[in-house]
Amino acid sequence: MNSLLAVALIGIGGGQSAKLPTQNVTSGNQKYSLKQPGKLNVLGPHMHGKPGPWGLLGVHSVPKKNFNLNEFKPYLAGPGTTVANTNNHRSFTATPTALVLYDANGTYGWIGALYAYQIGNMLTHFGVTVTRKGIESYKTGDLANYSSAYYIGTTYYNSIPKSFKTDFIANDNPFCWMGYNIWSVAWNASGSAWNSAFTNKWGFQFAYLDGTGYPTVNYKNSTLTCTRAQYDPQQGDTTILDPTLASAVATATDGTNVVPYITRSKNLWYVADNPLEYVSYNRGDDRMLAFADVLSDVTGIVTTTDMRAVLRIEDVSAICDSASLRGIADTLYAEGIPYVVCVIPDYKDPLGVFNGGVPLEIQLQNSPTFIADLQYMQSKGAQLIMHGVSHQYSNVPNPVNGVSAADVEFFRVTTDANGNQVDVGPVTEDSTSWVTSRLATGFSMFKSAGLAKPTGWNSPHYYGTPTDYKVFAKDFTYSLDRVLTFATDQNKNLQYLIQYSPYVIHDEFGNHRIPETLGYYDPNGTNGRVNLPTDMIYYAQQIQCVRGGWAGCYYHWFLGTDALKQLVDGIKGLGYTFVDPSKNTF
Repeated sequence: MNSLLAVALIGIGGGQSAKLPTQNVTSGNQKYSLKQPGKLNVLGPHMHGKPGPWGLLGVHSVPKKNFNLNEFKPYLAGPGTTVANTNNHRSFTATPTALVLYDANGTYGWIGALYAYQIGNMLTHFGVTVTRKGIESYKTGDLANYSSAYYIGTTYYNSIPKSFKTDFIANDNPFCWMGYNIWSVAWNASGSAWNSAFTNKWGFQFAYLDGTGYPTVNYKNSTLTCTRAQYDPQQGDTTILDPTLASAVATATDGTNVVPYITRSKNLWYVADNPLEYVSYNRGDDRMLAFADVLSDVTGIVTTTDMRAVLRIEDVSAICDSASLRGIADTLYAEGIPYVVCVIPDYKDPLGVFNGGVPLEIQLQNSPTFIADLQYMQSKGAQLIMHGVSHQYSNVPNPVNGVSAADVEFFRVTTDANGNQVDVGPVTEDSTSWVTSRLATGFSMFKSAGLAKPTGWNSPHYYGTPTDYKVFAKDFTYSLDRVLTFATDQNKNLQYLIQYSPYVIHDEFGNHRIPETLGYYDPNGTNGRVNLPTDMIYYAQQIQCVRGGWAGCYYHWFLGTDALKQLVDGIKGLGYTFVDPSKNTF
């Protein structure tokens, strides 16, 4: 273990913190137990974005030989500015600004850059223009130049500039600190005592990194899952000394002990971990929801308190049977809700996997029955969007079998000898002209079928490159998917994270992204875990803690209507309103 503290460390081993005496504290309506400050304890360097197990939002890698750096360079995580593209959408009366600082130096500086980029994306929800920079490059007076500021500590014991520490103590603008290194301002320079300037101003102390592993975070009326605790048990514990100044706005618990998860005092919010690390891909109740909502308080901006829901009917193509599509249309019409149909206009099975070895292609305009089914769905409240053009790539498995709906379209993906997915990189043809031409082919199929040009988009399996995203933003009003964020590591390999957000974000490519937050109905656990209507309704209930949060979900056309009705009734029963995204401002 690497510790630079000039104090004795007590009984730290096996990833567990020292067990100190506890006291019960009440702050507002929150009751929690706190470990008394004894000697200062710090555990090892684990609060960073290590790849998680399958089904979790881990970091994914593409070898440097498989991508063109020039394509990605303008949009790589790192120093830069993200401007919220809010034109033609919800108007903002102010032009707030934010500074997002991160640990840029060292082997894993790219990880800090990735998470800083994602925080910047979330801040676009509030119309904020974000400047990102490594904390090592901080200059005296920087904090005073922004409406709010943020620091995400991902490198254990990163060296924090003296100029920042001086400005931080004097700063009165809103500031949110996440993860590591708060001890650099909460303790004295030697780490042998508390920093009285910090304690006196904010009324709490940073105690130590706690390795207990708290699986649950309570925030408002929501019970949130801390998936991170299974793989990286650490979080920073605070001790509240003056409840008139400081309070725990969110708490973490293992069922016995309760400690602050988000501590707030005056202009300062401290989040006990990196709230975007280990966010589960297929759960909708992660503790990051608490952080997402707290951003309304840090920015001082509440965009809306509306409880909106959006439902996608997924992977609809010419091979779908009429009875299934019309049954869904009748069910949702009876429910009185609008919904989205994700249309694949060019169905392909180039290897004949489902056609006796004979290649098969059915384009939208060549299937009168499919056209009639889509028109019927439109008459029953459906909004048609484009879900890729063919939702597969070329005549090869990518990675499954080459068939529409099964495979990826805008990224090359294979499997290794053990069946594990391997992200190869952008497809060979990837370029502005290729993507533009491909989308034009899809639009032409809609037009030839007598259907209006779709205004919404959903990337197949959520894969895309910066080149693709820029074209999607130009050709569509909104996207119903999640964006990938990119960085290059110390070896110049491409690394990416998928972005989870419970509310609309306006990314710098110009896409207005309506969130998918509940996953999809998955009775067989094909994505790693069973996801039933009861699970999805539960997630929607937890998302209610987020102002402006959406209950976004999808449902495959071949799964009947019983579970669909249960899902819709449950979400409506929570007070959500299903909306047509083509008719909403965000």
